[in-house]
Amino acid sequence: MLNLRYHVVSLIAVFLALGVGVVVGSTVVDRVTVDQLKTRLDSVERSVSQTRKDNDKLTAQVRTWEQFADQGRAELFTGQLRGVPVMVVGVDGIDRKSVDDLRNSLVDAGADMQGTLWLNDKLNLRSQGEANTLAAALAIADDNPDVVRAAALSKLANALHGSGDPTGVIPAMQQGGFITYQAPPSPTSTSASTTTPPGPGTIPLPGTRSVIVSGAGARLDDDTMTMPFVTQLALNGTPIVAAEAGQDTPGGRGVFVGLIRNRPETAAHVSTVDNLESFIGQAATVFAVRDAGKQPATQYGVGPGAQRLLPETPGAP
Repeated sequence: MLNLRYHVVSLIAVFLALGVGVVVGSTVVDRVTVDQLKTRLDSVERSVSQTRKDNDKLTAQVRTWEQFADQGRAELFTGQLRGVPVMVVGVDGIDRKSVDDLRNSLVDAGADMQGTLWLNDKLNLRSQGEANTLAAALAIADDNPDVVRAAALSKLANALHGSGDPTGVIPAMQQGGFITYQAPPSPTSTSASTTTPPGPGTIPLPGTRSVIVSGAGARLDDDTMTMPFVTQLALNGTPIVAAEAGQDTPGGRGVFVGLIRNRPETAAHVSTVDNLESFIGQAATVFAVRDAGKQPATQYGVGPGAQRLLPETPGAP
């Protein structure tokens, strides 16, 4: 009996020792794991803190550039386009803020603003009725929507190249809702109301330079609608600049002007700007308008195909 009791006590002691060992061992492992996790957490917190500091620095730099743009705009632009007639043509659906900023920059540069023409979604001619309305307004014989649209944009391009739109293309397209005319901003105003365009024979003035703005969000297809319009303007010899606002994401820049840069018939004649959303892009557009018609054309911006941010040497309009 004594031997059996001895063995039972010994076995119990062994199991107790094992249990204590497991408990102690697991406690040690848990502490090591906790220490590792704490080390990693501390590292993440330091990284986050540094990122916040870097972001604060970048935010301060952005504010500085914004102040530079606000304070230097008038000095930089003054006189660059004094007395030069300019017309802006925008495609409905694009970022209008960048177009408003451009209009104000052109006014600051002294341009004789002729207003802004917006090419509306209705130009898609999704119904035969719309095609018939446009054909009747512009005396186009064919009623095929694609033919009517192409003919209408061709007539508009000829009106912008000529002097005074004697046949009244602009008022007729405005009345039908295919384009919208926006009056030029005053030097002291950042906005302008949409009004009925001046009558036939009033705009554009002789020698008017045009800025065509399209890109992301446009409700007209750039490849099949806006590009033929730009191409005809270029072949007519109209002084034009093409611009768009963009984003620094894959495929977010050069949606419109990339087409112009990649086609020989336009790349040699049309200067482009792909960063109209920025002050640098606004400045480049003003200078490109100043130099419009001079050869060779230059591609400004930060996207594919861009050559410079600004012209190499300033000159008088």
